[in-house]
Amino acid sequence: MNKKKLNNFYITTPIYYLSGKPHLGHAYTSIACDILARWNRNIGKNVFFQTGTDEHGQKVAKNAAIAKKNPKEFTEELLPEFKKQLEIMNISNDYFLRTTNEDHKKFVQEMLQKSYDNGDIYKGTYEGLYCIDCEQYYKEDELLENNVCPVHKKKVENLKEENYFFKLSKYQNKLLKLYEKNPEFLSPKSKAQETLNRVKEGLMDISISRNKKTLSWGIELPFDKEHVTYVWFDALFNYISGLKINNNFKEFWPANIHVIGKDIMWFHKVYWPAFLMSVDMKIPKKVFAHGWWTVNGEKMGKALGNVINPNQVAQKYGTDEFRYFLMSVGTFGDDLDFSEKLFSEKINNELNNDFGNLVSRVHTMTNKYFEGITPEVGLFNDIDEKYLSKLNIYEKFNSEMQELKFNTAIETLWTAIRETNAYINEVAPWKENNKERLKTIIVILISSIKLFGEYIDCFMPEKAKKLRKQFNIKKENKFVFEIIQSKIKLNEKENLFEKIKIEKNNEDKSNQINKNNNNQNNNNSEKKEGFESLNLKVGKIISIENHPDSDKMYVEKIDLGEEEPRQIVSGLKSYYKLEEMKNKKVIVLCNLKAAKLRGVKSEGMVLVSETKDESQLGLLLSEAKIGTNLESNGKIANSESRVKVENFFKMDFKSDGEKVYFENKEITAEKKSLIIDRKIKGIIC
Repeated sequence: MNKKKLNNFYITTPIYYLSGKPHLGHAYTSIACDILARWNRNIGKNVFFQTGTDEHGQKVAKNAAIAKKNPKEFTEELLPEFKKQLEIMNISNDYFLRTTNEDHKKFVQEMLQKSYDNGDIYKGTYEGLYCIDCEQYYKEDELLENNVCPVHKKKVENLKEENYFFKLSKYQNKLLKLYEKNPEFLSPKSKAQETLNRVKEGLMDISISRNKKTLSWGIELPFDKEHVTYVWFDALFNYISGLKINNNFKEFWPANIHVIGKDIMWFHKVYWPAFLMSVDMKIPKKVFAHGWWTVNGEKMGKALGNVINPNQVAQKYGTDEFRYFLMSVGTFGDDLDFSEKLFSEKINNELNNDFGNLVSRVHTMTNKYFEGITPEVGLFNDIDEKYLSKLNIYEKFNSEMQELKFNTAIETLWTAIRETNAYINEVAPWKENNKERLKTIIVILISSIKLFGEYIDCFMPEKAKKLRKQFNIKKENKFVFEIIQSKIKLNEKENLFEKIKIEKNNEDKSNQINKNNNNQNNNNSEKKEGFESLNLKVGKIISIENHPDSDKMYVEKIDLGEEEPRQIVSGLKSYYKLEEMKNKKVIVLCNLKAAKLRGVKSEGMVLVSETKDESQLGLLLSEAKIGTNLESNGKIANSESRVKVENFFKMDFKSDGEKVYFENKEITAEKKSLIIDRKIKGIIC
């Protein structure tokens, strides 16, 4: 292999199945791949990073039917949710592939034909226990009691059908030789034995088609127009079809690493290499299966009310903070636990105290002692040399990164950061009377900060930019200590991180994380609730009627994109006729405690702009999608904790008749201005 080929690096996420909305697992995989892709780009490799969506198969067709939509409509509606998550998590993928892509379909058909021509696909009848959600047949001893799927906890079906089969059994010994010769293929090592044991027990041939009478949503077999291909033969070949579409197959195949969740380990570590052997293609170097997430020690579930919405967490507390937490909290590959307590501790202690304060101190000292201009360096003494020797972390850090040991790579870096804090305490710049010696100390510290900025760039790219901006330095992708240029004028200081605080909310008895500014000094002052304490959504009035016991109130049913419409009572009868209200897309304050107004339950409040004398008012309207949360100044109003209505009325919401503002910052929905019906200028209530 030539040197140019060795410098190429191809990494993939699995293509995410469009059967439901993206969740924490999707974000976790994408972030891990993004960090590894960014790191390899930064060290000079030619990187291709691919992700995408898997849009065919029985589960998609089933869920589409439940939603009373055809599969194409169903997937088109879900697709933006997955792309939105990639955007929120700051994922730097080079290509996004959809399995409905025509070039992908053609390539899959070419591979099916080649495997068929090589004698690895044949027609037959199969009867077995089948899980629709897994799209997989199971042996009876692989299932839980009463034939329940071990993954989805649903009873499997006894299915009998005439299909085409792939000769997986033919590749049992070849797979075992592959694993022996390339042990890195089965990664991490902790999960390798599980795959080995199952393959050694024997492999059955697998059905790789479905008759169009039972499933039409898929890629047609090139040798039998009455059948569509099995979703996994379709999906797995995305890793190559994406390269073919981008004309860089020769450059990047075989893949350096496929990162997946452990639930799809069998398909990637057994089916995938067997399919590739069947069509005479090279095998990827590594398939790495990470673990699952629990919350406070419990499995996530809607019934428990503990589902983590990664988009909300990232938007509320910072994408970089969220990325850091996921990669630092434990070993990538193990099952891990998300807790608000641990989240706040890591952000406050490691990011804010260890690193954020270090950056702030160095910037402050440069301003104090040298008017914010980097001085000339002098000679190093023994203390300096001893400290600088501890910054030689590249080889260890890079090795840990390439092995996906993200948490130990972070610990390697953080050890160097803590050594820098210890160095400051030892040399005590505030006590140094020798101006030349002080120059050397400050230069060493600024140069160290620059180095740390290079290392954190892959984990926290936005924080790295913020660091470089205030120190007026450029990204150079150099990972060894170098003395910074003199006479650089520092820019204004900005705190990199904000502290977060866990408080007990007595109303809903759940722990909530609240932001607390890094420079807040008066802990005894009353906490001022802000925009993020609210849940403000766009909703559509789908029905409205007169209140049975009030001359001034309406009772509305409002679609907020939730499972059921909300019932809200509004005192708008004196201002709007009933027919004027119906079908309007209004703004709703959603996180008020439910109350009874004249005996009728109300679950929120429709917002209006009202003049000071209360003589006129106008509804706040929006053209955004139903369920969209409002945003202001980079903050999103999507809190899940309750807010008191009296606290809402104390907040600084205003309308100038054209736009709506919170604390003089415009409020938008999907980046569009709100509409003030009747152009009423006043307070929002």
